[in-house]
Amino acid sequence: MKPKILVVLSPHRRSELLRILEGKNLQIYFASDFREAQEKLQGHSRYDLLLSDEQLPDGSWRDLLQFLLESKTPCEMIVCSRCGDEQLWAEVLQCGAYDLLVEPFERQEVDRIIQSAIENQYMRRFSHSLAAS
Repeated sequence: MKPKILVVLSPHRRSELLRILEGKNLQIYFASDFREAQEKLQGHSRYDLLLSDEQLPDGSWRDLLQFLLESKTPCEMIVCSRCGDEQLWAEVLQCGAYDLLVEPFERQEVDRIIQSAIENQYMRRFSHSLAAS
């Protein structure tokens, strides 16, 4: 089964990232803002990974992460920024997101982080299913 990724990025960042993700064995879905992402995450589809802009038209990555944590939605989150620094990276990790991707996106770095986040999500689901058995 192909991993499902929900992408909540500005059109420019989205197209840049899609060039890197083209040809990968992924199902990619889009949301334009916090509200649409929230609706999709509450729907019937289960996503393995969420890629979010640092700032959204109607919120921020923190709002989206808080929603994920409060709703106990099993999904890893990666924050994308055009000017990340060590302080933002530390904040992203401390708040519970998986990692930070900074522009310009480098193919190997994007591949490594996304693959690692998806594997982490699968391991988390596997351990939850074992615990429930």
